[in-house]
Amino acid sequence: MYVVSAGPLDIGEPDKAFDAAHCDHGEVYELSSEGRIVVEQNVLAVRSQGRVAIFETGAPFRDTGSNPLHAGLVSAGFELDRIDAIIPTHAHLDHVGGIMAPAGHRNFRNAAIHLHASDVEFWLADERLGTRGEHSALVARRNLVPNLDRLEFHVDDQETFPNVTAMHTPGHTVGHTSFVIGSGNDFLFVVGDIVHHQCQLAHPRMKMLFDTDPDAGVETRVRMLEYLALRSMPAFFYHFPFPGLGYVERVGDGYRFSPLSDRKWG
Repeated sequence: MYVVSAGPLDIGEPDKAFDAAHCDHGEVYELSSEGRIVVEQNVLAVRSQGRVAIFETGAPFRDTGSNPLHAGLVSAGFELDRIDAIIPTHAHLDHVGGIMAPAGHRNFRNAAIHLHASDVEFWLADERLGTRGEHSALVARRNLVPNLDRLEFHVDDQETFPNVTAMHTPGHTVGHTSFVIGSGNDFLFVVGDIVHHQCQLAHPRMKMLFDTDPDAGVETRVRMLEYLALRSMPAFFYHFPFPGLGYVERVGDGYRFSPLSDRKWG
């Protein structure tokens, strides 16, 4: 397994992202960068049984000459045309936005795209147009519609790629899915957007305003953080500081992140 950065992502002002009703509003600002929250986009590349999958693709990248994800994958020894599967946790723009190039060709020509069927249906529906989620919906259309014949839908608690089991974790989106990678006693949990920022570990019941269902998002986040803490299972966080690998530990009514230092794991 190898982690590559797809670059930073500005998710905006703290009060536009988080409902601070469950914590000190000032604390959210302290944890942000210059009044705005800037997070990472960590992409996990996995080799399993002779096949290669990447988890997420990053937001649309317009500078075709210096795409950090492509450069990082190549530097790590992965050929873009030999990637077999793209496995986004959901269909938001910063997760599927790198499937297609600005010029209209596929960035990963031979990769199947694994998603939850309900997420594809939701983000491609006309009802998303004219709503707060319109931008994500348009990016989803641009990246998924040309690849409808390459979609593979995962099923909760079943293997979607060799040694990769899907775990439906709705709330952030209707089809948001996390993954357990590994076998035997050696596992890694792919968190996705259950958590965007470490302030959500200290205050797990703080709602994320980007969630399709913020109440369900809180319920899922609390349940999965407790799941990770009880099992001491290493986890991969898409939006945490690079490389986003570490453990979740319980502290009082909240949790904390204990990072692993290496970007290569397993």
